Amino acid sequence: MKAFARNFLATAVTSALLTSAAVAAQSESSAEQPEKQAETQEKIFEHVKVTGSSLDNATTATGLPLTLRQTPQSISIIDRTFIDSFSLDTVADVMQFAPGIQAQQAETDRFFFRARGRDVTNFQFDGVPIAYDSFFSEALADSVIFERVEIVRGATGLLTGAGEPSAAINLIRKRPKAEDGGYASVGLGSWSNYRLEADHSQTLSESGNVKGRVALAYEEGDSYVNLSEKENAQIYAVATADLTTQTRLTMGADYSERNPKGSMWGALPLFYEDGTQADDLPVSTTTASPWNRWDRKSTNVFVQMEHAFDNGWDLQLDVERREGEMDGYLLYFSGYPNKDTGEGLAASPNHYVAEREQTSYRVLASGPFELFGREHQLTAGALYSKQNLDALSYGIQGGINVPSLFDWGNGVPQPTFLDGPAYGSGGEETQEGVYAAAQFSLTDDFTAILGNRITNYNIDSYTVSYATNPAGDFVYSGYENSSVNTPYLGLVYDISDVVSTYASYTEIFQPQEARDVNNQLIGPVEGSNVEAGIKGDFFNEALTASFAVFKVKEDNLAINDPDNIDPLPGTTIFPSIGVDGAESEGYELELNGKPTDALNIFFSYTHNESTDRDGSNYAPYLPEDMVKASVLYTVTDALKLGVNANWQSEISNPGIGPNGETFTQDSYTVVNAMANYQLSQNWDLSFNVNNLFDEKYYSSIDFYNQGFFGAERNFELSLKYAW
Repeated sequence: MKAFARNFLATAVTSALLTSAAVAAQSESSAEQPEKQAETQEKIFEHVKVTGSSLDNATTATGLPLTLRQTPQSISIIDRTFIDSFSLDTVADVMQFAPGIQAQQAETDRFFFRARGRDVTNFQFDGVPIAYDSFFSEALADSVIFERVEIVRGATGLLTGAGEPSAAINLIRKRPKAEDGGYASVGLGSWSNYRLEADHSQTLSESGNVKGRVALAYEEGDSYVNLSEKENAQIYAVATADLTTQTRLTMGADYSERNPKGSMWGALPLFYEDGTQADDLPVSTTTASPWNRWDRKSTNVFVQMEHAFDNGWDLQLDVERREGEMDGYLLYFSGYPNKDTGEGLAASPNHYVAEREQTSYRVLASGPFELFGREHQLTAGALYSKQNLDALSYGIQGGINVPSLFDWGNGVPQPTFLDGPAYGSGGEETQEGVYAAAQFSLTDDFTAILGNRITNYNIDSYTVSYATNPAGDFVYSGYENSSVNTPYLGLVYDISDVVSTYASYTEIFQPQEARDVNNQLIGPVEGSNVEAGIKGDFFNEALTASFAVFKVKEDNLAINDPDNIDPLPGTTIFPSIGVDGAESEGYELELNGKPTDALNIFFSYTHNESTDRDGSNYAPYLPEDMVKASVLYTVTDALKLGVNANWQSEISNPGIGPNGETFTQDSYTVVNAMANYQLSQNWDLSFNVNNLFDEKYYSSIDFYNQGFFGAERNFELSLKYAW
């Protein structure tokens, strides 16, 4: 903690000195103050506006208010245009469109995201990092509450702290609009699905300084998976108050419920017991029963205070409070069924109850300063977050008779779950960090970004086995990684007014508990991302293009110490050493925007190769190549058509068959289409078709070495009224 305090003080002093210099420099230009005061009210709105290039002022990578071309990392933004056009109702739906992201559905109610060969574990809400947990799953958050989604690929430790060098997903929530108005819609789709959605923004004071917005969605229906049903509700409210012409207060809250039935826990076997692939199973196959469910509730509140100073600086304070509950009656199946009878699976039931609380605080300041006769930009911030998680598992009385997978019917009759828990776990996770980053204008065409973060990470956990310990005495454990240093370096050179080239080195860390032979923590896994690329804005900034090459590395990955094979004295912990881990390298191409008033395109191509320490394929279950292409075309003032196509290369999962067979899935393409017709000034009708050619494919093949089929062809017709 002392080391952290010293680093905190050093960073704070540096930031204060630079801030003082900026203030002093601005004071010398007092003659300009009247003009600047006229601009300050607009300044506090900049981060929610879209001006010029569609990707202007994306702050997810560095915290600096930089345009896409000024940011030396790969950034993609998916806005309401594509969310609404292709009926992307959840974050998981949006990620299917996101460049460089593998969005994998592992079972009926759980998704995982991967990028550059690794899991995506870094989520943000309005830039505030939150702890991601697939059991609670922000992946299924309803998109009705978001204005856009920003994705930064590579290591993002400067702003997010701990995590994988894969990507960060920043979910930007809606804010009140300048003009009053809204819409309501109703949608009807395949499998008796329907969805109601509404969104309204309203001025709440005569002076116009207080505004509010409410958005809500409700949906229910069946599924292409037998016995699976959904019932989801989401409500969101936000209000802004301009306390002065330079100060804005924003307060918001949302509540959601997801109450699915017939929920699968785990997926389907990929092999029969004779070693042949089980990909001939119908897409509708399930291992769930009607009593299986996975209820989730979430309540989230946030407060944000922004102030724009006359000297061009901004100060922002954020508080985020998130509470979640989960109650699941689940049944996991393992093994390989007989190819002729469908029998042979083994069952593991669980009544799983969990609660999670998260609290995050953030303060940041950013603005210009002068040095050596040139103007530069600085941002500095401090973040603190704490998560508490408690979970209980309940077993059953007696055994379970598993039916044939081919004649499943209603599955397994509901067993009797015990009143008392069999197992408990939980703990507290805290993270605190300070960071500073500056964009130095070295010449008119050449800028450098230097940044650094210092992080403390601490985890205290407990487990308890009530079966062996009826008194319920907790077994505690914990560790901390203190004063973890995370640097950031980027260079950007403007080749012309519309084209820039860049190079960057970024880092992130993943805490680990491993200890060496002296019983000392070996420190966290260190992830790094080296990237170089070129970006351009064309057609008066209406179309953006980028190309990047990257290399991702892991260092200090813990493995058992080959020279010390005995446990540490008085423990069951084996000593470890840190070694170089897996690497990923590849390239990305992205093109998006409106080259003409009638045409809107979003195209990306990603190539990634991941290798382990021994040179083998680190993640063969992820595609090496992906293409994601979307086109929206305005045929007439009333008619708009669109098509989306996602292609990925062959994937495999080696050695998972009953005799060590490798499962292989060929490359495939999924095509979606849409049409929107404006019936009148206020009414429009939309028709969406997903998986137009009814492609049969697995969405994932690696989660517990099982597979989950993607959805077959389905339709949705929706009617929308806007006012």
